Amino acid sequence: MGFTYKATCIALRGLFGYGAGWKIEGLENVPKEGGIIVVANHQSNFDPPILGCSLNRHVHFMAKEELFDGFIKNAYMRAVGSFPVKRGAADMGAIKTALKLLKDGEALGLFPEGTRSKTGKLRKAKLGAVMLAVKSKAPIVPVGLNGTQHPFKEDLKINIGKPFTLDEFYERKLEKEEMRVAGEVIMAKIAELLE
Repeated sequence: MGFTYKATCIALRGLFGYGAGWKIEGLENVPKEGGIIVVANHQSNFDPPILGCSLNRHVHFMAKEELFDGFIKNAYMRAVGSFPVKRGAADMGAIKTALKLLKDGEALGLFPEGTRSKTGKLRKAKLGAVMLAVKSKAPIVPVGLNGTQHPFKEDLKINIGKPFTLDEFYERKLEKEEMRVAGEVIMAKIAELLE
């Protein structure tokens, strides 16, 4: 875990721990080593740093390429271990980076919905997130982010579930409908952790 990542987490824990009563449950469910995919609901721009700093591992995020515009933003995003992805298209470079991180035993953070839910209700999982989970066969750690839309007006609670895999979808090429079903499995695990 690099200096910039650690410094960001210390600052956020101080800010949200004091102002929003940041609580984390289920930290023991996070494997201490080996490649894992951390999946969570997405309601706020605060979600990636809150999710990353809630775990006891360095979480690498696939982030929209617009966040890497400009020297300072690009330097910071890469310093915390994030990498760009082109939205709306199959970005093979980002997919290869994600798979390599998992193969190297790193933690990859994904928001399967692809974008923020303005209503707070869970949306369907994007097929790209499902494909990464199936192709990598990495354990999936579901997380429910509660209170991140208004972190200073309501309690901020992070519920971390037990790791699971999508064994029934491995070892064969999946039809689109099967990918959708696998996505529903992922979102159901997240839903169980929401309050």
